[in-house]
Formats: sequence, structure tokens, C-alpha cells
Amino acid sequence: MAVLRVILLAALLGLCLGKKRYDGYKVLRITPGDDFQLRSIADLKRGLETRVDFWAEPTHVGKSVDLMVAPDDADSVQEFLAQHGLESTVTINDVQKVIEETSPERPEENLAALSNFRYDLYHSLGEILTWMSDVAGEYPNIAKTENIGSSYEGRDLTLLKLGKSGSNKPIFWLMSGTHAREWLSPATLLKMVDLLLTGYGSDSEITNLLDKVDFYWMPIANPDGYEYSRSSDRLWRKTRGKTSSSWCTGADPNRNWDDHWDDPASSTYACGQTYRGLAPFSEACVDVVSKYLLGLTGVEVFIDMHAYSQFWMTPYGWTTSLPSNYQAQKNLADSAMAALKAVNGLSFQTGSIANVIYVAPGSSADWAYSKANIPYCFAPELRDTGNYGFLMPEQYIYSSAMEVFAAIKVIGNHIIP
Repeated sequence: MAVLRVILLAALLGLCLGKKRYDGYKVLRITPGDDFQLRSIADLKRGLETRVDFWAEPTHVGKSVDLMVAPDDADSVQEFLAQHGLESTVTINDVQKVIEETSPERPEENLAALSNFRYDLYHSLGEILTWMSDVAGEYPNIAKTENIGSSYEGRDLTLLKLGKSGSNKPIFWLMSGTHAREWLSPATLLKMVDLLLTGYGSDSEITNLLDKVDFYWMPIANPDGYEYSRSSDRLWRKTRGKTSSSWCTGADPNRNWDDHWDDPASSTYACGQTYRGLAPFSEACVDVVSKYLLGLTGVEVFIDMHAYSQFWMTPYGWTTSLPSNYQAQKNLADSAMAALKAVNGLSFQTGSIANVIYVAPGSSADWAYSKANIPYCFAPELRDTGNYGFLMPEQYIYSSAMEVFAAIKVIGNHIIP
């Protein structure tokens, strides 16, 4: 009953307040040229954490930083940058305008058959769950669904299992939608499933993959956050569970895994975008997935797919030190990215999470490698490099799916016994 009251209250507040708008918000790009400038940007982040949303974090000299600034904060941010010798360029001039262009409102579809499903659109959770059921119904020999638990707000956490029946097959785990606003990741997964289904029996490589590998794919790993990003705040990142603050909701589900969760670099700020949560596995969606994974045998690949920045990263996130089999993981990532680049010409940087993007304790990839003993663990960041960021237009879904699918085939073939 308590959870139900929370959901009803949230719904009432949503009706009263409507969707959060981002009129006049800008995304600025800054490139630190030395250590002083890098520290200055980090100081800005700490000082304005609730008012400035860093889309791409300050991590390395020469690596661009993207931050979204509200109109009321624009002058103070620009003054701070000028005082520290930092220049910025505007990559998105009006975030609300881009939201309206790339996230069009449409009624939920009542799909009569799988053949009517459009893979070039961003879909609601309800549509995705119906699609999964339809896939299992139309491809019973190679597809089935499994509900493995529920989110904090009671939404289903559902897997789609793909593969021909067989024993002792290696498992390829891939989930998406961990961060709610990264809509391109689940849309990419859905289209890749379609490529597997339609290629089985006609494409020899795909047929061999599904005959010899079991794919366990979860399109929406954070259903509460995903639906909130659709109904109330397009740029919502976190879950929707309780925090240490009565004013702030949700934790970062990619900082909530029990691997260096209490590291000094973990964020204990409940209102922050990377808040680690009240405890390891405090977020229901993370807890459910972790327990399910530990119950599996033979998982060879773990992927938690994100967007954006065009990275294909490996453990560790908590430290710049490297795991014992780092070179094997890096070699496979490099081969996969060569195949990805051959599709549309895009380059993805490879390397460990902490060395490529930033230090991120409590991440899913680190836990999967260190605690679940999965040998190949990847944390991809899909396209683009900042022109749209989290607001990729639907027209790029197919391109994303085709290039990532090329990488997935390389990785899948690598684990075939």
C-alpha cells in the first residue's frame, strides 16, 4: 500500500505540474587544455551539481566536457569560465526545441501483430513488453520471455531469450535502458533482435550464432526511470526509489552494484546524477538482475549498453588499474569496433572505463567481471559524440543498430565453443 500511495502521489504531481521543460537551456562544450583548467571544471561541477547537468564529465586534459545550463545560470557559468581562461562553444542552443524535434508525442500503439511493429521509433515500456510477448509467440523455436522480478514501482523486469534449444551453450547477456534518458540503447537492442530473428535460417552466420549461443537480452533495465523520462522529464537519468533526502528521488543504477560501492569516489549526494543509493543493491532493478545473473552458469559476455560518446569500454571503472585479462577483453573490443566502423565509418574508442571516460565505482561491468566471474564485460556508449547527446533523433536508430550488430556478431562468434 505504501508503494501504491507513492505511485499515486507521483501521478497526481505529474498531472499538476506537467512535463519538465527545458526552454532556453543550452549545452556547452568545454575542452580543458591543462590540469588547472580540468580542476576548475571539476570545481564548477561540485559547486553547481544541482543546477548544472554534466552530460560528459571532466576527466582528462584534452577531452571535451558537455554541460547543460539553465537560462538563470548561464551568466554565472560563463563568468566562472572566463575567470579560469576557459572558452565554451554551444552544441545545443535550446534543449527544449531539440526534445520536441527528437521525442515527438504520440499515442501508445495497439499493435495487432509483430509485423506492424516499427523499429524506427522510440517505444513505451508497455509497447516493448507487448513486442517481447509477440516475438516469443511468433518465433517459439528460438525465442521466449521470462519475467525475473519487479521494479520499485512494480513494473516487470523482463528478459527475451534467443537461441535454439540446447545444453551447455554459452550465454551472451545484454541489457539496455539502465540510464533512463538514453533512449537510443533500448531502441538499438530491439532492432538487433529483429535482425537475429529475420536472419535465422537464411543467414548462415546468424543461424550458427543462435544455434550455438544463448542470448539473454533485457531491453529496459530501469523501467521506472524510463517511463518517468517519457511522462515527466525527458532528461531523467536515475531510478525512482527512495534516497537519503526527502527532496530527491532515485539513484544511479550504474553506481549501485556491490563492487567498490563505498569507494571514496562514490557520490553520497542524494540529489546528484551519480548518487550511489542507500546501500549496495538498494535499487530493486539492480538487485533483481544481480541475483538472476548469479543463478546462471556459462555466462561468457556481459554488456550494459549506454549512450552517448562512442566508447566501447571494459573494466575497471573504480580504478585506472587493469584486470588480469584486460588485454583479452581489449583485443575483442578492438576487433568488434573494427567491424562496427566498417558499417557506417564511425570510430569508437576502446579501453577501461576509468581510463577512457571517468572513475565510476559500483558499476555493473565491474561487478559482472569481479563478482559474477564473467570473462568479457563491456560498457558501450553508443553514438553520437555530442551533436544530439541523449536526444538522438529516431532516424538514427537503424544506423546505430546495424553498426552495433556487426560488433555483437564478432563478440558472439568469439565465444562459440
